[in-house]
Amino acid sequence: MSSLAPSDICLRIVPVSCLQLHEEDDPYRVKRLMQAVQRDGKLKNPIIVARQAQTEEAYVVLDGATRTTALQEMGVPYALVQIVDYASSRVKLEVWHHIIVGLPELRLLGNLGEIAHLHVMRLDEAHSQGKLSRRELLARLMLRNGQMFAITSEGNIHVQAERLCELVALYRGKAEVHRIASVELPDLLDDYPDLTAVVSFPPFTPAEIMQIAANGKKVPMGITRHLIAGRVLGMGAPLEVLTRPDSLQEKNAWLEQQIRMRLHANKIRLYQEPVFVFDD
Repeated sequence: MSSLAPSDICLRIVPVSCLQLHEEDDPYRVKRLMQAVQRDGKLKNPIIVARQAQTEEAYVVLDGATRTTALQEMGVPYALVQIVDYASSRVKLEVWHHIIVGLPELRLLGNLGEIAHLHVMRLDEAHSQGKLSRRELLARLMLRNGQMFAITSEGNIHVQAERLCELVALYRGKAEVHRIASVELPDLLDDYPDLTAVVSFPPFTPAEIMQIAANGKKVPMGITRHLIAGRVLGMGAPLEVLTRPDSLQEKNAWLEQQIRMRLHANKIRLYQEPVFVFDD
């Protein structure tokens, strides 16, 4: 670990007001996290952010919408963040798909048909993936029998983000929703016997995510999937540090000292291989 230096670990304390969300949050998860933060006196892991190109004073939250919203609602003025280079090969942007469990098919399709600016039509399986990858679809709906539907809507990327939020709101809170990285229906039916449908989403680019956040828009929670090499875990700033009235410069001096202490004590480990993390 002697090759590591504090500058290799880009952690900063920044004003919460500088953080821009690109995805919605879940009020239930926010409330649960607020209780945990108040109990523990800190957030366990830093929020992952990228700098907005237009200004050095704004950061887009890539991972940590729940943590950011919890701090905002608690009135905590500062947050510990890990700043990553969104253009780097160490950051990959992929997409999650949603499994819907326990919502009747007819109800789901009926709800879709009630939104005037969402158009639903049968889709040929042979061309569905290509249309999704080329962003010709807002989303693709696949029922448990393999029948597919195209969901489309007109508008630019900001309108599309709003439409996606409307789409996901049709089933979130009304059924179990699980995230998956790939869609293989036979395997999914084994794992989720009561599966109703799978909703697949088109890919976004980092530039689109930055643009959506800069314009105050959001995509639904649990669609963007950021894979970040060198993600920092287990480093948290106490609420006492984030709320006390000393300067931002003093807070970051404290943070740098904490990193140096852990480096010198050999308490920072960099895992090159994938790991499994079991959350509480």
